[in-house]
Amino acid sequence: MPIFVMMGTAGCGKSSVALEMESRLGCLFIEGDELHPASNVQKMANGYPLTDEDRLPWLRTIRDVLLEEAKKRYTHQATSDASRIGAIVTCSSLRKIYRDILSDIPSHLATVTFCYLKGSPELLATRIAARQNHFMKPGMLQSQLQALEEPDSTKERVIVADIGFPIKEIVDSIMSQAKERHLLP
Repeated sequence: MPIFVMMGTAGCGKSSVALEMESRLGCLFIEGDELHPASNVQKMANGYPLTDEDRLPWLRTIRDVLLEEAKKRYTHQATSDASRIGAIVTCSSLRKIYRDILSDIPSHLATVTFCYLKGSPELLATRIAARQNHFMKPGMLQSQLQALEEPDSTKERVIVADIGFPIKEIVDSIMSQAKERHLLP
């Protein structure tokens, strides 16, 4: 089962890109932010960056949800979502150690590909400032940029997409690259 993790800092469009991919592929969509414990959401809402101690249990939760979905599909324990093609999850995945946790799924069950939604700090800041009712505050972007370890395509399965384009074009690019790599039919 292909799993695509939309990754990048706040403001890169993870949810928007994931929703467009979900509508095109009919796949399962998991909003990673919804799996944060309340303590993490409160901490970020108060303007404090998360530490590894905060993030690691959250990342394991996301991985466990993906693993369970992959197991269901592998063993044909069908649910209403089991017939869908793969899964898409949103998760910042800023550091390689975080991506290692998320991709720790047996290869016979799933193939995890990170879709790095890359943009300039200025564009990201503009997008964050325009959002309303989101727990991630504009001042938090700098800590995310400092924590970001850009994925290395020679060591990780990654698709890089420039967020300076409309959502539909970003998704076109991701899907084209995924098909070239035989990750999608």
